[in-house]
Amino acid sequence: MRSRSRIAAATVALVLVSSCGWWGEQGRTTKGAVYGTGAGAATGAAIGGILGGGEGAWKGAAVGAALGALGGGLIGHYMDNQAKELQKVVDRQDRVERDGETLRLSLASDVLFDSGSSTLQPGGEDKLRQVADVLQRYPKTRVEIVGHTDNRGTSASNEKLAERRARAVRDALVRFGVDGTRITTRGAGETRPVATNDTLEGRALNRRVEIITRPDETLAAESSRQAPSPREAPPAEEPR
Repeated sequence: MRSRSRIAAATVALVLVSSCGWWGEQGRTTKGAVYGTGAGAATGAAIGGILGGGEGAWKGAAVGAALGALGGGLIGHYMDNQAKELQKVVDRQDRVERDGETLRLSLASDVLFDSGSSTLQPGGEDKLRQVADVLQRYPKTRVEIVGHTDNRGTSASNEKLAERRARAVRDALVRFGVDGTRITTRGAGETRPVATNDTLEGRALNRRVEIITRPDETLAAESSRQAPSPREAPPAEEPR
């Protein structure tokens, strides 16, 4: 019973830390490690409880916390570095955002394409060449390219234009050396606006191509290998 209280207290502490001002100032790597610690503790506690009762749950939580911290820190560091490099090659109207293990690069369509066109402009080609250089330095990620439009025109035509633009970006990245097997594309059309379509500025924000990267199986496996095998953990004590 006492071990369950400890685990509950650790979980509450994680939630409280996440909500305080200090938390907002921390980097993504630190946050990834903390989240990984909490998730690992919960999983380890469940396994330990099954194997060894209350005390086993507490020891399982400790082992799981160590595993989660290592995994979260490795992936967080990898994605942090990729985000920093992408930030260096984008313009003021573009955005690089990090959400957990997902990295989202949003490129303004007006810079990449002429109005209504899916043919890349020379400036767009140059930017994608730099993006491709970064993606090649971080090969342990999957890449999803999503095209977006404003709401002018029909929904069907906007979806088709968005898909053609996503494919054009993919073809450019592959031409500049990115492995095409890493990349998928789709067109979201006008269905996911990030601003109002009632103003020129809002429509410009909605016309965008997103390049989304996530850790692949290789990176996930590496983070798992950093943690000790459950077989190496000391046997759980019998409940008293």
